[in-house]
Amino acid sequence: MPSNFRLLDAARLVVDEVNDLLATSRRRVLCLGQLSEAAESIPSNIREGYGRRAGPERKAFFRHARGSAEETDERLRSNFAAKRVEAARFWRLHNRLTVVIRMLTKLIGE
Repeated sequence: MPSNFRLLDAARLVVDEVNDLLATSRRRVLCLGQLSEAAESIPSNIREGYGRRAGPERKAFFRHARGSAEETDERLRSNFAAKRVEAARFWRLHNRLTVVIRMLTKLIGE
């Protein structure tokens, strides 16, 4: 169970940092609503998955969480390329999202 908490904690840290980015950015963030919704969806789907019985239904929620993590990373990449997110913040979030994606992939079994 400790790895499950690490996954949820990592996902929540992504949401917290994305929310901080959106609240403090001096430059207008591209796709603001989509970025926020995708990030918020990651831990929500993880929690929903853990609320389900082990098996296909749980894995479906983990797949949704992984898709949201991929979308969050892509939205951040677009903002980084447009110089809307500084390098240190982008790479910290990108690396954390990579870990979340790998953990979810392992739980899904793909």
